[in-house]
Amino acid sequence: MKNELAMALFSRRPLSEGTAREQIAALRDFGGGLMCPDTCSEFEPIKTEFDPADISGPIRWLAKPHGEFLYKKGHPLQVSGEMWNKTHPSTARFPSPLFSNYWTGRFDGNWAAQVGIDRVEEFVSEMFRVTCSDFALLTTEIDLKAKNSDASSYSYKGLDLALGVPGLYWTNLFSSDLANWLGLSGISGELAQSRNIAGNGVLLKFGDSPDHCRDSEILQRQRAIIDWLGPTKFFDIRSSDRALDKPDWDRMPLRSAELAG
Repeated sequence: MKNELAMALFSRRPLSEGTAREQIAALRDFGGGLMCPDTCSEFEPIKTEFDPADISGPIRWLAKPHGEFLYKKGHPLQVSGEMWNKTHPSTARFPSPLFSNYWTGRFDGNWAAQVGIDRVEEFVSEMFRVTCSDFALLTTEIDLKAKNSDASSYSYKGLDLALGVPGLYWTNLFSSDLANWLGLSGISGELAQSRNIAGNGVLLKFGDSPDHCRDSEILQRQRAIIDWLGPTKFFDIRSSDRALDKPDWDRMPLRSAELAG
């Protein structure tokens, strides 16, 4: 894919078979099949044909501890993604991660422009609702790499919401509880677009197009907001080892499917 857009969703909602069904069905059905996979797999390589009428296999893959559902759409590739179940088996010695329901995805930039960037943003917003996530992001792959990777590692850093907010990106979605903890209600409209979204959350966006998300003016606005809200609440690749302030997640109720709907 070229000029990729990247998304990530962070949810505390356990991935039962029912939850897995809801998420995979939502991916399949969005926009009349706009994002519906062609192929899928539990592991690489992704070569199994995706059957929209029978998603029992993908549900089974995802619902088990350490389960995964990998998918692709388009020839050439238009959409790809991974749903991760980071829950440990019951016999594990350590507790499961707080945000055990994790979804990552990518969209070809030219394809996204053809179908409409607003449709991609709508998809991420809808999946934010369906997954009952506390945080989600949509930005360019270049922006994500610049803010969450460095020369010392090929993998991303700071993408664990349990340890702090990963950063600010082109489009950011927050649960109401996380938005209140951060103090997003006081952000000036001159710095970012902010609005309430369906499913009990807040959307914070920097400009109408992701094409400009690496412009110096946008980066300065994001830095001004981070400085105002509290720098130690956000991961910064320039200080990747510093301890971050984080919400008391135990006091924040788990977003329910009913609330999200």
